[in-house]
Amino acid sequence: MLNDDCPGSSKDMLEQLFNELFREYEHPLYLFTLKMLKSDLAAKDIIQDVFLKLWLIRDKLSEIKSISSFLYKLTENKVIDHLRASASDEKKRRDLWYRLQESHEPNVGIHVESKEYHAVIQQAIEQLPPQRRAVYLLSEAGEKPRKEIASQLDISPNTVRNHLAKAIENIVAYLKNNAD
Repeated sequence: MLNDDCPGSSKDMLEQLFNELFREYEHPLYLFTLKMLKSDLAAKDIIQDVFLKLWLIRDKLSEIKSISSFLYKLTENKVIDHLRASASDEKKRRDLWYRLQESHEPNVGIHVESKEYHAVIQQAIEQLPPQRRAVYLLSEAGEKPRKEIASQLDISPNTVRNHLAKAIENIVAYLKNNAD
């Protein structure tokens, strides 16, 4: 196991130290991240960011008292950033949906009466694939969080997020193509 004290600062030694740190911590940090996010892709992206950051500060490794603590804290911060960004994306999608519902002339250029507009939206929803439609309808009111929808449908929260994003894309595209 690697000692948390860093050796000298020669270029070769720093590269060797980085490689040792990567080999020792990459898999445990990945598992730590995967446990929190339940997404292989997101976990891999975060671990890549963590080690990129470590590479960028490799000349300062000797100043870090506990590499292990540093890496876990850095990973935790990256996970929190990821979760914040995901929550923001979901809020933006909901805001877009509400704007589409409230407006008689939404940004997509639809010029129909409110009743007709809602009928077209219903048709768009009916055109969605079954699971995407189920996810969308469960989240439509904005009352159910992704985790609850995921649990109810036995899918991951990231799959719920992806279905919601695709559903909104599909609905907007349908509205663009089918509204007079």
